[in-house]
Amino acid sequence: MVMADGKVTPGGIVTIGEILVEIMATEPGLGFREAIGLVGPFPSGATAIFIDQVGKLGFPCGIVSCVGEDDFATVNVERLARDGVDVSAIAVDPSYATGSAFVRYRPNGDRDFVYNIRHSASGQTQLTEAALALLRRSSHLHIMGSSLASPRIIAETKAAIVMIKEQGGSISFDPNIRKEMLGAPGMREALTYMLGACDIFLPSGHELTLLTESKSEGGAVAEILGLGVSAIVIKHGAEGAAYHDGREHRRQPAFAVNEVDPTGAGDCFGATFITCRLQGRSVSECLRYAAASGALAVTRKGPMEGTATFAELDGFILSQRRGLVPGAPAPTPSGADILAELATARAAGQPFGITSVCSANPFVIEAALLQAKEDGTPALIEATCNQVNQHGGYTGMTAADFRDFVFGIAQDVGFPRARIILGGDHLGPNPWKSLPAEEAMAEAEIMVEDFLRAGFLKIHLDCSMGCAGEPVALADAEVASRAARLAAVAERVAAQVGTKPYYIIGTEVPAPGGTVEAVPETEVTDPEAPLTTYAIHRQVFTEQGLGRMLGRVIALVVQPGVEHGNESVTRYSSAAARALTGALAHLPGLIFEAHATDYQTAEALADLVRDGLPILKVGPSLTFALREALYGLDEIAAVIAPEIDPEVLGLAEVMEQQMMLKPQYWRSHYHGNPAALRILRHYSYSDRIRYYWPEPEAVTAVDRLFARLDGVTIPEPLISQYLPRFYTRVAAGTLPATARGLAIEAVRDVLRIYAAACRPAA
Repeated sequence: MVMADGKVTPGGIVTIGEILVEIMATEPGLGFREAIGLVGPFPSGATAIFIDQVGKLGFPCGIVSCVGEDDFATVNVERLARDGVDVSAIAVDPSYATGSAFVRYRPNGDRDFVYNIRHSASGQTQLTEAALALLRRSSHLHIMGSSLASPRIIAETKAAIVMIKEQGGSISFDPNIRKEMLGAPGMREALTYMLGACDIFLPSGHELTLLTESKSEGGAVAEILGLGVSAIVIKHGAEGAAYHDGREHRRQPAFAVNEVDPTGAGDCFGATFITCRLQGRSVSECLRYAAASGALAVTRKGPMEGTATFAELDGFILSQRRGLVPGAPAPTPSGADILAELATARAAGQPFGITSVCSANPFVIEAALLQAKEDGTPALIEATCNQVNQHGGYTGMTAADFRDFVFGIAQDVGFPRARIILGGDHLGPNPWKSLPAEEAMAEAEIMVEDFLRAGFLKIHLDCSMGCAGEPVALADAEVASRAARLAAVAERVAAQVGTKPYYIIGTEVPAPGGTVEAVPETEVTDPEAPLTTYAIHRQVFTEQGLGRMLGRVIALVVQPGVEHGNESVTRYSSAAARALTGALAHLPGLIFEAHATDYQTAEALADLVRDGLPILKVGPSLTFALREALYGLDEIAAVIAPEIDPEVLGLAEVMEQQMMLKPQYWRSHYHGNPAALRILRHYSYSDRIRYYWPEPEAVTAVDRLFARLDGVTIPEPLISQYLPRFYTRVAAGTLPATARGLAIEAVRDVLRIYAAACRPAA
């Protein structure tokens, strides 16, 4: 876990203070001087609301308090336990009643309270053996000024501060002082002590200057930071919030909502900010979630009724960001920020996906851009480290070359560049793994810089493979350390060129290029693996000063049970992957990414999107469809436009010749006798033939094929014979029977399945 100063510690959050019930007047008025309607009891207490919100976010937490032996206690303790709070340190004292607060709203919106805290069971709170045990397994203590109701509790809180700090933990402090309590004996001295002891200070508006000589915000901030406080988060209610830590200053606007009950909003805000900070999230992400938490809290009647899970916060943020009307279909955003919304949309119950086209084939790129143009969506096109790098890869292209290649096709088909997202896949030392690690990583750093300078915005950092003299698979800590090294390069270059990349981490798939054998059964990733992967990356990135980029880590690579071999396909099963996809509940704001979703059914692809794997990566099945069309067209050409020169080879013969001249792309993947090998070279699901289409001889052969059929309308019977998938459309007159158009259509047929799966509710 990380605090404002970057300090990483294990453990959970603990707080000490009041548990009470709140009973509310049903009508506005001035006090409680007549018989009025009341509603309640609601679970309440500033510390109880705070820790309940932490529990709802799934973070380890507990509370030290005391309740009576009464129904008011039961209302609170059962609610806290249900929401994930450790209640083992809540003592029961039958000699006192559980605390209470009666509240009435004045006509102007202010509130009047009648409290029973100091003389209730809460006033008897002390550090019992159960409380000490809870403190020992915690690393962060949150203090509420409203809890400092008696000298005893002040002394117990000071003792807890000493204990947490001796364990290397951290402190946050929210003054949260009601006007009814400010004049209590010893209160100002206690508040001053808590301010000097805390790491993060969370005042509300006027409370910022409550304990400072300066009465201006800037002066008070400087004065408080001078005490050694690491960060200040000022809650301004409907005007938002401000953050200061001496290095950066940020403002977070409030979300617009209809206020029903403001009680507890500040507590929810603080709990969410602290939880997110301890998770290692960026300041901006912490503020955004905290503002959402506070906004949601005021929309529900009852102080603890507005606490929310990360999924609920994600849904709220999405609805605010996109102006959704409940029940209306969600519009698909354009540009790279769509990547950041995939997890949010799923959490909101409005999942959508995006097709990731992993290919450098010009026909495939053209088909992908045409499909995205028709669908009105961004086009995500990815290149792997072996395919494109500073030495040209197997395509002969650098990152800038690939960008210009894609942009050139986009210009030809009228697709706007602004809606193209370029992705770099498996960026790491893999192309140079035969070298010593340091040399391979140096090459990888150059490659990452080139990709970022070329405008690539989806960056998969993959350092999982061993280099010369190392194991095939490296330990998680080493993988994360090398990934952080590349991330530092990416962030530096992104800052220079003014872009905002999104990151994918982890590798639970074969190396770039696919599997080398048939895969009759594929093992689904253990659900603990992504949790461990993220935790280690988060810790390493934070230790290396990269904590702020964690907010742009959007996905972890996993194996959900999808793969294809040479002659078989492992189909996705939502039931088989349920434990894995369930792990996303512990990774708020993240999704999983599966590689090799080729040849999956439409239903399986839609399930992947719904289950939290909404980036549908596809490559071989696109070039497989293209090869089918080209071979069919070659058969048609042999019938209606036969070659005059007997020395000219047909397309399949040209491709066979190229594959035999340069067998390095298929030899280790295909096995069998000569006849079996020939079948695999041309017709395998692995589609290793795709590596040969850029060869000059192959390009010439395809160009010659199209030239032979140029200006020819292919007769319907030949379509039926050699390209039957198109027959119905050609016969109906909806698809022109031209050679090049049919080749593009073959690829688009596959892409249409993906496009439909990206809208699983449709």
